[in-house]
Amino acid sequence: MAPRKFFVGGNWKCNGTGEDVKKIVTVLNEVEVPSEDVVEVVVSPPFVFLPQVKGLLRLDFAVAAQNCWVRKGGAFTGEISAEMLVNLQVPWVILGHSERRALMGESSDFVADKVAYALSQGLKVIACIGETLEQREAGTTMDVVAAQTKAIAEKISDWTNVVLAYEPVWAIGTGKVASPAQAQEVHDDLRKWLHSNVSPAVAESTRIIYGGSVNGANCKELAAQPDVDGFLVGGASLKPEFVDIIKAATVKSSSA
Repeated sequence: MAPRKFFVGGNWKCNGTGEDVKKIVTVLNEVEVPSEDVVEVVVSPPFVFLPQVKGLLRLDFAVAAQNCWVRKGGAFTGEISAEMLVNLQVPWVILGHSERRALMGESSDFVADKVAYALSQGLKVIACIGETLEQREAGTTMDVVAAQTKAIAEKISDWTNVVLAYEPVWAIGTGKVASPAQAQEVHDDLRKWLHSNVSPAVAESTRIIYGGSVNGANCKELAAQPDVDGFLVGGASLKPEFVDIIKAATVKSSSA
């Protein structure tokens, strides 16, 4: 089976102005990074900047929305539908980010419905899972992420267009990072879960990426873990060091 292609997503969250966006995209457009056969790069600006970024961004990078509605559009004020993203030719969407689970009260079932609907419309999905500090300290990490993954697995049959993003909530924006060993342990357990509960082929081919205070200093060591297939980067995706994180893909290609 072909090795899993390294994946780096940049989640800009709720940040930026039109000017900021131009600056960030200009930097990304000018840098040398490994080729598309080594790494897949996706950046996720806020909704309002999607057309601007898509219009300016180099062709070997793709764009993602940070969320979309759970079914067809209609009388849902303030929401953005999967169909609209398809219409704008936005290929990817991030769903189930812990900030939305925590702040907007999105349940695992609701997230799973979103994933299934987005896939049904032809979008590719970065599906986020992860435990809180309390859950980690209670020793229930695997129970939590398995339940979040199970909700998705019950609603979809084809995992081809899904990237699973493991983001320990206690490591997002806190400066605390899961150690490479901690990240590898959860990624390995998730792959085993997919192997037993979905299929060996899905377990082998699905990319499981890590998110949570990834930066230029720690990305290479994390990338070297056998079951870490890339990153979903928050704050650092707005800085020049995002380029260093993309280049961490070469850790995988040189060992392949």
